[in-house]
Amino acid sequence: MARPPGPFQSITFAAWRDRLPGQNGASGRHYVTLAELLVRLGSFGLGLTWKVWIDAARLVPRFAEIEKASSGAGIGTLELLALVAPDLQFVDADFAGYAGDELRVVLREFDSTSWDLCTADASVVREIRRHFPDAVPTLEDVLQEIPWPANRREI
Repeated sequence: MARPPGPFQSITFAAWRDRLPGQNGASGRHYVTLAELLVRLGSFGLGLTWKVWIDAARLVPRFAEIEKASSGAGIGTLELLALVAPDLQFVDADFAGYAGDELRVVLREFDSTSWDLCTADASVVREIRRHFPDAVPTLEDVLQEIPWPANRREI
């Protein structure tokens, strides 16, 4: 598919994080879930409609349910959050957020090891970098793999 138009920026950050001492009373590793990222998007993400593609969704009924809910016109942020919260983990998945017919953000979970965030909104990139300081620019070819056209929702 074609790369989204405009000055989209893309960053990549690790999905698995070390917990800070005293963080939620636990130690060890923490997985950054889609639910956590949707919350981190704050008001930017609240009014978006989402299209979802999950690798191997046909093999996992809950994944298939999420994909089906996002088919057609898409699924609202709060509805998506309800389906994935609190701790659903995917292996490879793409979540495209639209405002009307305009692609505004893509969240890509890659191999359960990293997340990519693509958006033209610099404030969203800054906010995600604030929470995930290991974020680095994503390789150019990843942007070209986004499975949705930039100007409409239909797959």
